[in-house]
Amino acid sequence: MTAAVTGSERERRQSLLREIVATQRAASQGDLVDALARRGIAATQATVSRDLDELGIAKVRGADGTASYALPEPGGLPQLLRQFVQRIDHSGNLAVLRTPPGAAGTVASAIDGAALDGVLATVQGDDTLLVVAAETTSGRAVADRLHALKEGPRS
Repeated sequence: MTAAVTGSERERRQSLLREIVATQRAASQGDLVDALARRGIAATQATVSRDLDELGIAKVRGADGTASYALPEPGGLPQLLRQFVQRIDHSGNLAVLRTPPGAAGTVASAIDGAALDGVLATVQGDDTLLVVAAETTSGRAVADRLHALKEGPRS
């Protein structure tokens, strides 16, 4: 008979999972199970899978093309731009952003959710997204703004 896991055990395991994902690259749930075991926490892959889902931790492909688990980003759009956008260009009333395969939708959704002034809409494919500038602005202005958000404040 298996003993019930107490809330504090679950909280400790999930806290350690957040710490592991924040401080090291984990490419699989097996990597996470092993990392927990090294910290004295026995967990099955199924338990780790449930924890990841509850914590909002997902596998993402970084700008370098490798996939690993990542915490939900509290930094919002600037963090997603830094994490996924490889290049920002412009043409006419469009800003054109290049991402690793599969990441364009994540960035497009964040841009849409940010409701940036001068942005009318986004259209994305697998690794490219178009940011459509409103009639009162240009693609270059939108691209410059996104680039500034990506780079962050200068010291």
